[in-house]
Formats: sequence, structure tokens, C-alpha cells
Amino acid sequence: MSKKGRRKIVRNDRIFYWCVRHDDEDDDRLYLVIASDDKKFIVSYMLGQRDQERPFSPATPLIIVKGAEFKGLADLGHIWERFAVPEWEDDVVTPSLVAQIIDWCLTTETVTPVNWKGDILSSRRMNI
Repeated sequence: MSKKGRRKIVRNDRIFYWCVRHDDEDDDRLYLVIASDDKKFIVSYMLGQRDQERPFSPATPLIIVKGAEFKGLADLGHIWERFAVPEWEDDVVTPSLVAQIIDWCLTTETVTPVNWKGDILSSRRMNI
């Protein structure tokens, strides 16, 4: 993710960049994309997931993990993985929302994997 046109935020002495952009391949939905300066942490969060009247809204709110760093899990970053997330107030993207998502993503805990539709998968990922 290029730093040009991105906003910068510092959490726990680490630099992250974030932006909101349309995804042409996903019904032109808006995504919040957050990446660490070292590119080990990269996530995409679809905005407006709580709007169940919108076509293709996921059954469970989710985040797409594209980088190797997330929740202390090992063996990430080879393929995109999706995990259930809390229902964040995402009507307006603010630095506090970005900070809340970063903090949640980097707090070590068990997470629930979901598929692209937000359906919960049978196994839970545990920290190693």
C-alpha cells in the first residue's frame, strides 16, 4: 500500500497507514484498509456491514486479513483469511475507529474464522 494519499496513525509506538477506497470487484463497496509501516499487518474492513438490506451483506461482520500479523496467530499471510469481528460503529470513519480496529486486531485472543459470506466455519483459530 503506497503511503501517498493515506492517513497516518500511531498506535503503541508503531506507524500505520489507512485509507478508505472503493472495491470495483465487490459491488463498488467501500473498504477501510489499514497497513503497518513494515507491511506485516494488513487488513481490509468492509464498511456498512450492519446494513442487511444491502446486497451481499455478510451474515456476521468480518475483517479480511492479508498480512502475517493478526491476534498473535502463526502461519498467516499466505492467503487472505476472514474472521468475525465486533459490530463497530462505522457510519463515519474516524481515527478513533481506525485505532479501535488496530487495537482489536493486535490483542491476542481466540478468533472465529468465517467464509466470504460471513458464515461461521466449524473450527476456531487458536493462538500458538
